[in-house]
Amino acid sequence: LRINIPGPLLMPFFPIELIPKLGIDRQLDTRLGIRYHPTGVLALEDMLAGNADFAGVGFPVLPKFLEQGRSVVAIARLSSGAPPYAIIVRADLADQIRGIEDLRGRTLGVPVGSATTKTYLQLVAELWVSSHGVSSRQVRWAPITQTYDGVYGAMAGQTVDAVFCEEPYSASLVRQGLGVTLASLSDPRNPVRVVGKDHLRAVIVTTPDYIRRYPQRVQQLVRMLRRSLEWTTAATPQAIVEHLEIADAAHRADLIDALTRLPSPYSGDGRFSEAEIEATRDFMRAVGITLPGNADVKTLIDDRWINRD
Repeated sequence: LRINIPGPLLMPFFPIELIPKLGIDRQLDTRLGIRYHPTGVLALEDMLAGNADFAGVGFPVLPKFLEQGRSVVAIARLSSGAPPYAIIVRADLADQIRGIEDLRGRTLGVPVGSATTKTYLQLVAELWVSSHGVSSRQVRWAPITQTYDGVYGAMAGQTVDAVFCEEPYSASLVRQGLGVTLASLSDPRNPVRVVGKDHLRAVIVTTPDYIRRYPQRVQQLVRMLRRSLEWTTAATPQAIVEHLEIADAAHRADLIDALTRLPSPYSGDGRFSEAEIEATRDFMRAVGITLPGNADVKTLIDDRWINRD
């Protein structure tokens, strides 16, 4: 089985990366091949081109694919709770950019998608700044890859004034003195103004046609994922990071800190909760996403496999 995900080593997708590292695929007489892409949108587009069976992506980008006549459905969810995202300002600009309102006319680095589809992170970033009275047109959006090298390079090279990124990258940038935290969705002291902040985020998707043709493969992937999610939610942060086999000691420490400090970022069983689906409706309305024919969010979900015990 082949799956595309953004990365490597993006925290929302750890349960996928852990499947072969824990030997879960081999336990089920399967081999899972993982291919990495700069963003979830590119991972999904590559899957639709026939180069993978599944893809990991942010749920809110799926309506755009449906609008383009490319049918995709989420079969399981990876993440849980509010997203651990932050806006990090370059350290040398900290005195000039003290609030989100100060991002007007500034360059904000964020992973961007393709010519036709914005990434999930870009949707969240635009909603967040607009909730503080800054329209997306008042910010210069600079494309960066959804990896630490991309985030680090943009800040160290001073090609951006700030970046929108997730844990643990945000903590790493602060630790290395490259930036300071302007705002964080995972900080309880931060006045979160993002509508539907508990919406569905990282999910595993495929096509309805693939499900019809290869139902056993879908079932096999879901079985592997559920075992990995169960292990991940029960494991200590130290154990998770140890199994990821990360060479850089500082990066390991940042990940352990993030996994220790934040509420559990992972779904325990991959199922879709009604509360998150309702929050997703709110989020999509806030960012102006509509489904063809005013269809409901649930048309983008096929949970028959994940709901089987």
